[in-house]
Amino acid sequence: MKKKFDFSTLLRKFLMYIVLIVLLIAFQVICKSATGRDFLSLSNVMNILGQNAYLLITGVGITFIMLGGAMDLSTGYLLSTIGIIMALIDTASGSFVLAMGLGIICSVVISGFNGVMYAWLRVFPFIITLATQYILNGATYLLSGGVQKTYKGLSDAFKVIGGANIPFLAGSSIKSGVIVMVILVIIGALILNKTHFGRNVYALGSNPDAVALSGVSVAKMRIAIFALAGLFFAFAQIVNIGKIGSASQSMGLGAEFTAMAGAMLGGIKMGGGGGKINNMVVGTLIIAVLNQGFNFMNVNQYWQKVALGIVLLFAVAIDEMQTRATINAAKKVSGKAPAQNQAA
Repeated sequence: MKKKFDFSTLLRKFLMYIVLIVLLIAFQVICKSATGRDFLSLSNVMNILGQNAYLLITGVGITFIMLGGAMDLSTGYLLSTIGIIMALIDTASGSFVLAMGLGIICSVVISGFNGVMYAWLRVFPFIITLATQYILNGATYLLSGGVQKTYKGLSDAFKVIGGANIPFLAGSSIKSGVIVMVILVIIGALILNKTHFGRNVYALGSNPDAVALSGVSVAKMRIAIFALAGLFFAFAQIVNIGKIGSASQSMGLGAEFTAMAGAMLGGIKMGGGGGKINNMVVGTLIIAVLNQGFNFMNVNQYWQKVALGIVLLFAVAIDEMQTRATINAAKKVSGKAPAQNQAA
């Protein structure tokens, strides 16, 4: 029997792609008329990707956490702490390899600690990661002697990974961090879509009880998801340091909210239940295009904050509409709503 074409399902699936394309065209028209500059020039598109590469890598880690049914409010402060740790080690030893290695280990351990607390306490990790946020904020300043400090003169290898200009098309260049980001996004997508672990991540976010009944340890899965996210967070900060050329306590703060908003905009549900890495990429790029478009037109930064707040509300609305659509679809098939995800 031929499957009936469902335009509403198709529209829902590609809505954020359409929004991204419309935004790009709209800013091209507006910026060209108002400033005479091309928003869709290759150099500007490469600049958007370069500026937001670390956010997209952060988003991969956030996506794993969200798909697993959790959230992490401490990500931005983790990025900050890891950045200072790597800067201190690099400055003291002069070894980028040592700084990167220990930075990655610390990131995995700290993020994994959130997973341990989540698995042990069995509560939604809002308060857990909020507490970790305070701990990391204090630890970052203690590491820096209690003062705001910028660490410059770091190893050139940081720039090679995150901030080097690589010749691209039509005389433009692409940041090395963008290439790293593409590789890590692909790796994240492959883990989610092609591995047994990835299938368990989706299952955990949808129904942790079913995961437990299948013989998989829910506690170990939650710890593993947070630890894996920590690996992506470490690489995100390495790219960020390479792009900026220095490290400070403020680097990365707020990244978790942008990453979560981008993921939700793309269609990844808060609390698990569905979505893919490419959804997060599209949602994050929408926010990136908005920010760059406002900067292009010299819009006051406070209006930019207002716009971002509206985008966040839109993301919440999209998430809720998807939840209702899922429930209604399940009712049509089985006559009852699906079981709700519970923290167990």
